[in-house]
Amino acid sequence: MKENIKKIAVVGAGTMGHGIAQSFAQAGYQVSLMSRTQKTLDRAMSLINSSLSAMAEEGVLDQKSIPSVIKRITPTTSLAEAAREADIAFETMAEDKEAKKEVFAQLDKACPPRTLLASNTTYLNIFDLVETSRPDKVLIAHWYAPPQIIPLVDVVKGPKTDMANVELMADILRKIDKKPAVFKKYVPGYVVTRLQIAFQREVFYLLDNDFLSPEELDEAAKWGLAMRMMVVGVVGRIDFGGLDLTARNLEKSLFPPTPPEYKPTKIFELVKQGCLGVKTGKGFFDYKGRSEAEVCKERDIKLIRMFKALKKIEV
Repeated sequence: MKENIKKIAVVGAGTMGHGIAQSFAQAGYQVSLMSRTQKTLDRAMSLINSSLSAMAEEGVLDQKSIPSVIKRITPTTSLAEAAREADIAFETMAEDKEAKKEVFAQLDKACPPRTLLASNTTYLNIFDLVETSRPDKVLIAHWYAPPQIIPLVDVVKGPKTDMANVELMADILRKIDKKPAVFKKYVPGYVVTRLQIAFQREVFYLLDNDFLSPEELDEAAKWGLAMRMMVVGVVGRIDFGGLDLTARNLEKSLFPPTPPEYKPTKIFELVKQGCLGVKTGKGFFDYKGRSEAEVCKERDIKLIRMFKALKKIEV
């Protein structure tokens, strides 16, 4: 039962791990946040503090509650310490088969028999990959960045996962104000990532061939695509446009194709230059010397404001 869940372990304190830890700590859970290096843990706690500050500024969190949220998160470089008495353990490591196999094997040994083991994997089918003594308690819980704000979490059942454990995970996520999308079986990328990959190919095609600037492309996406998507979704938009019109366009191949053999170029040039995005201060955009925490805080504030506006629309 979800009332019995008290402690959460998060293995990996990178892009997703610190946000997942923050989400549960804000909801009152005790959280162990594990990374192999103290440097990663220090960065994670800095970003958590910055995110909590943004939430307080936007009135969705009481400023006075921040110390207690931080206190509920225990950073550690020991997996055994993180796993001790954990009721749910989330693995948020990089998409590396051997690393995930090793982490799950370690968690299986270190966690109590009752513990659910969940992977945040995007592309790897962990059900064919990891070996544990508790296949009925192994599942996927795939979050989206920044996980402390974005509500969606994909919950995926494996061939041997007990459906009761899938439902328990979904219940826990709802309890912390997330919106679980429950998958009956595994598909690489789930929904959003599959759409993003197809979308990104078009983005790179437009940028690499210099049809427009990154700034102009983002303006077009925000005001022409994202704004409608937030209200009607992607399937609903087809209904609003008319299935007859869409079907006719499909039959007559009126949609502009991207060459299937197309390979992006500019992104690899930027990576070679060390321009990796927000974390290095420059990617497609130049962040003008602002720290990662500053840029992420600005993003979080904008997302919080949008989320509050959408909640008002729902009411």
